[in-house]
Amino acid sequence: MSRFNQTETAVIARLHALKAKPEVTITLQDVNDPLGGLGFTKDEISAVLVAFEQDKMIAFASANRILVLKSLF
Repeated sequence: MSRFNQTETAVIARLHALKAKPEVTITLQDVNDPLGGLGFTKDEISAVLVAFEQDKMIAFASANRILVLKSLF
């Protein structure tokens, strides 16, 4: 499994733990801090979030938040 895939799996698991669902915003800190503690860098996490945005699964919102547009699981 590539590092991107590992990071993607970790991000999805974290969003699931936060009970993310469509039309809910999540702070980036709630995603970044726990995953950083697991050894993922902010660049790795950002790459996954940008991919999710390109797939229209999330949107970046104001105040360092992401808006969930589609169910991620």
